[in-house]
Amino acid sequence: MTTKFENKFYKISHHGSVYVTGEFYNPITKELKSELLADYDYADGSRDNVELYDMPIDKEARRQYYYDKGIIQEGDYARVVKGRTIEHGYIGKVVKIKPHNDRYGRWLADYIYFEDGKRINIGNCELVKEDE
Repeated sequence: MTTKFENKFYKISHHGSVYVTGEFYNPITKELKSELLADYDYADGSRDNVELYDMPIDKEARRQYYYDKGIIQEGDYARVVKGRTIEHGYIGKVVKIKPHNDRYGRWLADYIYFEDGKRINIGNCELVKEDE
C-alpha cells in the first residue's frame, strides 16, 4: 500500500497553541517524528520553522499511518472480535464512525456503522488489513 509514496516524511498532524508541534511520518520506513513548528513564547520568532508550519497535512500519508497502526477509519473493513450485538468474526465495510453519548450529552464511546446498517462499539472491532 505504500508504493505511491517517496522515501520522505509527510506532515500528518499539527497541534498546539503557544508551543506548536507537528508530527511527520515516513510511510516507507514507518518512522514517526515530532518537530517544533512555532514557539510563541519567543517573540523574535527565533525558534519558528515557517516552512514546516505552513506545510499542509498530507491526508494520504495520515491515512497510511492510521492503517499501519491498526486504527479503523471510514472506508476500511473491520472485523468484530468481541461484544454481544453482532456475531464474532463478522467483517463489514465502515461507512461512518460517530460518537455515542449518554442522555446528558457526555461521550461514552465511538460507534462504527457498517454498510448493512449494523453498528457496534469501535472497541469491539479490529482493522482488517489487505495483506491478511
